[in-house]
Amino acid sequence: MEYVDPTDGRHLAFALFYPAALPDSSATPDKMTFFTNLHLYVDAPVVADTQKRPLIMFSHGAGSNGLYYAWFGEYLAARGYLVAMLFHYRANTYDATVMYTRSKLWQRPRDITLDITGLLQDTVWGPHIDPNRIGVAGHSQGGFTSFWIGGARINPDLYLAYQTNWKNNPVVPAYLRAELPLDSGPARDVQDNRIKAAFAMAPGDLPGFGMEADGLKQLTIPTYIIVGARDTQAPVKENSEFAAKYIAHVKLDVLPGLVDHEIFVNECDAFGRDTWPEACIDAPGIDRRQLHEYIGKTAVKFFDLNLGVQRGSAN
Repeated sequence: MEYVDPTDGRHLAFALFYPAALPDSSATPDKMTFFTNLHLYVDAPVVADTQKRPLIMFSHGAGSNGLYYAWFGEYLAARGYLVAMLFHYRANTYDATVMYTRSKLWQRPRDITLDITGLLQDTVWGPHIDPNRIGVAGHSQGGFTSFWIGGARINPDLYLAYQTNWKNNPVVPAYLRAELPLDSGPARDVQDNRIKAAFAMAPGDLPGFGMEADGLKQLTIPTYIIVGARDTQAPVKENSEFAAKYIAHVKLDVLPGLVDHEIFVNECDAFGRDTWPEACIDAPGIDRRQLHEYIGKTAVKFFDLNLGVQRGSAN
């Protein structure tokens, strides 16, 4: 699906996962490049009932996209949720620039806010959504985004220093650096009060983006943090453990052993493992399918509890 930001014309794209009617015998699941063990039907008819269902907004990692986490959308949709898996504007796999991946990070929560509004106003999907039961989930930079939109604040001086570092970074071509803004104003308050619960997967980079203890204390909605003990991209101590010290209503879940940052991405087929080994190949003894079952079950339990879902009412 795609909406357009009415203020500046940015295209806001996302994939919507939802409970569907049973496919007929001729229908075949969609096959996604690189990935396996998915059971998705494109444009399948929505299940025929009048229930208003909870909505989860999903924010992907830096330079990634929502469909890299399709297993998560499938898992929740099969249990009664609608899940919007974002392609953050100019910060996704297919269209990314330093402007949005490293400078205008505040556009991430703004994307989510605009997509929520668009979905609630959508004549097709709005009637299926309960506006009082909306949550957010995300991975890596998306996990940070879930804190941010949920109410956590950044230190504007540190965020400005972060922007300045990229504007002065000689690795980035000069013509791109010349366009980067030095303005922390839009990043100061991006909270969306419609978000009632946050599920953060391996959130990062909290110190780099300027999210300190005082800012994390402003996050008061129920929050669940889940991370691999071996995370090499968003180290547990500096990110997940640090956040868990200061968020008021939080559960920290550290997956033991050699579980690394990319465990939250879809299971990969042979082509995916050959093409994208750093994201597809786990350490010996790590069963991604088994961990996805645990993570999915944990997310459903968390959102059910904190969005007031009675099992059966959202199915």
